[in-house]
Amino acid sequence: MVRSRMRPLWRLLPLFLALVLVACGGAPQTGAPPAAPSPAAPEPTSAPAADAPTVAPEPTSAAPATEPLRVAIVGDEGTLTPYTYQTGYPGWNMLNLVYDTLLILDADNLPQPWLAERHTISDDGLIHTLTLRDDVTWHDGRPLTSADVKFSYEFYKANRQSRWTPPMGVITTIEAPDATTVVMTLASPSPAFALQPLADVPIIPQHIWEGATDPKAVESTVGSGPYQLAEYVPEQFYRFTANASYFAGAPSVPEIITPMISEPNTIFAALRSGEIDATVRSLPPELVSDFEGNAELALQKGPGYATNLLQFNTERAPWDKAAVRQAISRAINRQQLIDTILLGQGTVGNPGWFHPASPVYQLTDAPAFDLAAAQAILDEAGYADGDGDGVREADGTPLSGELLVYANNPIRLRSAELIAAGLEPLGVRLKVTAIDPDSVDAKVWPEFDVAKGRDFDLAMWNWSAPVQINPLRAVGLVHSDPTIGTLNIGGFKNAEADRIGDAWRVTVDEAEQRALAGELEALIAAELPFVTLFYEDGNYAFRPTAYDGWIYQKGQGTFSKLSFLSALRP
Repeated sequence: MVRSRMRPLWRLLPLFLALVLVACGGAPQTGAPPAAPSPAAPEPTSAPAADAPTVAPEPTSAAPATEPLRVAIVGDEGTLTPYTYQTGYPGWNMLNLVYDTLLILDADNLPQPWLAERHTISDDGLIHTLTLRDDVTWHDGRPLTSADVKFSYEFYKANRQSRWTPPMGVITTIEAPDATTVVMTLASPSPAFALQPLADVPIIPQHIWEGATDPKAVESTVGSGPYQLAEYVPEQFYRFTANASYFAGAPSVPEIITPMISEPNTIFAALRSGEIDATVRSLPPELVSDFEGNAELALQKGPGYATNLLQFNTERAPWDKAAVRQAISRAINRQQLIDTILLGQGTVGNPGWFHPASPVYQLTDAPAFDLAAAQAILDEAGYADGDGDGVREADGTPLSGELLVYANNPIRLRSAELIAAGLEPLGVRLKVTAIDPDSVDAKVWPEFDVAKGRDFDLAMWNWSAPVQINPLRAVGLVHSDPTIGTLNIGGFKNAEADRIGDAWRVTVDEAEQRALAGELEALIAAELPFVTLFYEDGNYAFRPTAYDGWIYQKGQGTFSKLSFLSALRP
């Protein structure tokens, strides 16, 4: 791996890109020291409706690019193995350029055949039989067989990874009776099994990983995907080269370079000037009209499912009281947040979690902003400002606390400030503390394991699109068992939520699934372990003269392998 100590990229971006383009010819695939994983990070995307228009219509075909495509990312994503990639977006999307899954989600997030060309399920929902393609090879030329699939799933079960391991808990046995057949037997029916793990878990080569004792120390990025990781310079860039022998056809872009630029203003200035061709970042609301008027650029807009929350620590008073959480929710003007911070380009958060474009969304009559109603809730609960300091209290516990927020996220920081100011008339005082993301994560989600506890009052939080795309993951947000509630960062405990979640996790009847989703949605809206604030619209700008084959994946955006493979076009 090329290693260098270079000045920050944004200070020499033109020179850097020029050097990269000159050097693109033949750098060997190399690895780098493993990086510690970080959570499914907050990613900008979202939109008001499933059928939101696009400024640049999705193409039905795309001319192959002849030059390297330069797509800016916001930070280092590690060595891009399943145990070292960093974020849910774009890290997972970059990982999927290198690795493949048994099924794949299409532009509407519906599972489709991929490595497995056929998937059948027994009548009782317990036996999943997958027939693999027989023409798939690893980047090193060896064939991918059922033995690799069996090994991969068993490896993830034995070596915990916060994203891949939990959905596999239901698997009791995996058999590979021949080179193209995999049979998975489940302990109980799993209604979202096609989404997770089949369309989510990357298959890894047994001949490389089978001797690994520490998964994070594996440096090889040999996969079966449409791209190979040809070069990685930490904190600077990645370079991907097309896999010409890919089973689904050679990618339409021969080379992708992803310079890392952490500063949003620098990213969009580089896009304007032509130093980059696209970015994984959605346009900030204040730039949308400007970019729409730029004849050299095009935009795609679509529904996005990244979800912005005010997260409570429900294990700490007074945030453990449902009445307090309900009052705070009623006192937050979500539409004002959208109008002020997103300039109207967002969707008001459903207090029951599910995006209004989700197929399981049912809560159409959620309580609206009402400060008087919020004050009445606290009055009835016995909270009053007895000493005249402007803060209500009950039983000696004041309605005050610290609100943590990522210092590098302007939208969340401004939201926190407006929320804190808006709660003052309610008698709730929040101190906004903006610190670096790693420090926030360490307090809210230490080591990304909810079983390790939490040390915060409230936090501005964001779950990336995949959490919303799979409706069943809502169970993970609220279940009290940390092996099931792997995303329950607030420590919420509710017997009814557990009952609904346990029933939903084993139900294969679609009507019953929808009914249970509605029950959980209503419970979350009533108990409010978190306040769902808003979903940002997705506005992705790109330079069409460099490449115009982008496909908007509902809820996630344009940067995925869907955009680079003709076999996946609508």
